[in-house]
Amino acid sequence: MKKFLALLLATMMIFSITACNSTTTKTEVKKNEYVMSEEPLEGSVIDGVMTDIQLSDPILQKTTASWQDTCVLYEVNVRQFTEEGTFKAFEEHLDRLKDMGINTLWFMPIHPISETERKGTLGSYYAVDNYTAVNPEFGTMEDFQHLVDKAHKMGFRVIIDWVANHTGWDHDWITAHPEWYERDENGEITYSYDWSDIAELNYNSYEMRAEMIKAMQFWIEEVGIDGFRCDHAVGVPAPFWNAAVYKLKSINSDIMMLAEVSAAQSLTKYAFDSCYNDNLYGQSMMVKGGVATSTIQQGLQLSTHYVEGSFPMNYLDNHDKNSYEDSIVGRFGDTYEPLLAMSFIAPGYPLIYTSNEQGYDHEIEFFEKDTVKWEKEPKYAEVIKELSALKTGNKALYSSNRDLEFLEVSNTHIFAFSRTSGDNKVVYVANLYLEGVDDATVTLPFENAKCVMHYDGENFDYEDKDVTAKDFENKDYNPYEFYILVVDAEA
Repeated sequence: MKKFLALLLATMMIFSITACNSTTTKTEVKKNEYVMSEEPLEGSVIDGVMTDIQLSDPILQKTTASWQDTCVLYEVNVRQFTEEGTFKAFEEHLDRLKDMGINTLWFMPIHPISETERKGTLGSYYAVDNYTAVNPEFGTMEDFQHLVDKAHKMGFRVIIDWVANHTGWDHDWITAHPEWYERDENGEITYSYDWSDIAELNYNSYEMRAEMIKAMQFWIEEVGIDGFRCDHAVGVPAPFWNAAVYKLKSINSDIMMLAEVSAAQSLTKYAFDSCYNDNLYGQSMMVKGGVATSTIQQGLQLSTHYVEGSFPMNYLDNHDKNSYEDSIVGRFGDTYEPLLAMSFIAPGYPLIYTSNEQGYDHEIEFFEKDTVKWEKEPKYAEVIKELSALKTGNKALYSSNRDLEFLEVSNTHIFAFSRTSGDNKVVYVANLYLEGVDDATVTLPFENAKCVMHYDGENFDYEDKDVTAKDFENKDYNPYEFYILVVDAEA
């Protein structure tokens, strides 16, 4: 009897330890009920999942996770982030990113890369070999799960890149389901642009769509990620995205969906929360040439293509711009500081790409190993920290807040606007000109405020200082000098 009790006790202890070790750290999820449409497109229902949902279908109801209001997004280039180029090595940077105010991590594609038609030595992250596996160059699935769990414990959200327009040439679908790919008049599988390392998928195949949705579902259900940045989203039919997001939100209604495309009503009406603010990026690029600020207003004004519940993702850099168009220093030079600040203050939310926090003057290789040479104290880490605190702590800057007012200025090189939500008001005033401006007046919508950030063209000052509207009358500005003001509601 004693032996039996001892054995029973030992068994219970082992079960208890196993149960503790299997405890997940996935973000607590909310689910939407999954209900079939009364009139789905014929043939589009595969294994109980709709793969084609038109925007006119009444089952589609737009929802946007509230956590995106305070999103500060960071694009992680795992290959180039560390010398090792692994998930484990990247984990060592989580504390630094957290301290910088980053709260959402976007990982460039983490999947295996096809070898056939591979470009360069290591190939493009976007030539996906297997949608439900990880690139052995980066580590194992267990390594990635550990990274996701640790990031969640620290308060980060995690999204991954999703490449739905095409696969690499070694993907199993090429041989198992050749009909799932686009073909030319000679019956050969096609690819777009100069993307010779990929094979374009055929979205007339509902069976392929179903498998794509299942693969996306895997990362939400099994790994617990918080959403997707969808590569070349415009290359995939909107009804597919509607169907995919409808299914995914039945698993976790709080997922984030970011489309790599300028805003389109067909995408933001239901499937996507945010799109690239390409207009603001293009106008920002012109600042270096000394143009009048009236042009940049176009990029700040919220396009009608952003339906209610969606908003822009403001960027100055990303892997494409960095690798193919010049480093962030080469593209923006001395305009980087005021434009970085603007990306946080403008409607929507900001993106920081790997190495932007130190103003890395280097075009990071895309197909080869090219480790970022990190400084011990990245030059812009502190300013990003201050901007992140302002973005996350002031409701006027919430992503869903659409308020924007351009302020009256006496000189066309001075740019000023305000964002307001209730008693919260944030004002941005900048000289976006390559030369100093004298005797300029900005008509401010307050009598008293606090200046929470000032850049004089060379140095930053984060100490809160009382200011008045009169301080911005007949004022002189250095090149690229800017102020961020917060109204004291009690003043």
